[in-house]
Amino acid sequence: MDMSKKKTFTIGEFVHKSGVNIRTLRYYDSIDLLKPSDYTEGGHRLYSEDDFQQLQQIKSLKFIGFSLKEIKEMIQKNLVDGYAMQQSLEFQKQLFIAKNQEINEILSDLTHLIGIVEGKNTININTFSSMLHKLMFEEDTKAWFKKHFSKTLTEDIFNIDKDEDLKLDKEWSDILSDIKLLANSHFLPSSEKAQKKVEHLLNLMNQTLKGNLDTVMTELPGSDPFHFPNPFTVKEQQFLKEAMFIYENSKPQ
Repeated sequence: MDMSKKKTFTIGEFVHKSGVNIRTLRYYDSIDLLKPSDYTEGGHRLYSEDDFQQLQQIKSLKFIGFSLKEIKEMIQKNLVDGYAMQQSLEFQKQLFIAKNQEINEILSDLTHLIGIVEGKNTININTFSSMLHKLMFEEDTKAWFKKHFSKTLTEDIFNIDKDEDLKLDKEWSDILSDIKLLANSHFLPSSEKAQKKVEHLLNLMNQTLKGNLDTVMTELPGSDPFHFPNPFTVKEQQFLKEAMFIYENSKPQ
């Protein structure tokens, strides 16, 4: 091809102009999607303004989700069936709607987590992981409740607005961290501080379960186990177990 009257670019210049890396250009060349318009005497690729326009087409079609195979066929024919294009665009639209919903959910979860850790000097990673797991697997938790408890009870527990949910999670983060701190200090399970934390924990459990703690605890032994990351070490679990035993046995009969 006679390129004497046309502006050409080396592959390095074309990379700078287009923002597409060398590996991608070489791949497009290998699949006959975008071939260089000419070569230097030394065999190096040369690209033209027309090549640049074609690359822009490829990038645009790729952006809205078309595969390279589909793009290659479109460019070769320079025409595409109108109905087929409409259907493809509708499909891509639905994909982007789904992606947008996923992004919004992630942003909502991040905002929630920021609210939990806001103002804290230190963050216990085990406690934080439990809060993160709770957000990530909320649907699994709800499905577990539906399997073992009534639909009414399940809907009641999970029907909570964002502000209340954040308030509860901040309390959960605080109480779990406090119990871990007590278990790793000089306090005994029978100490006043430990017993107050147990009382707070049980009240928070009942509040989270919308007053259904007794019902859930009654049914729990016969239900399938739900694998939730335990924020406590073995030592901390033993401390809490002893503290709760003391608390339960100290209540008036």
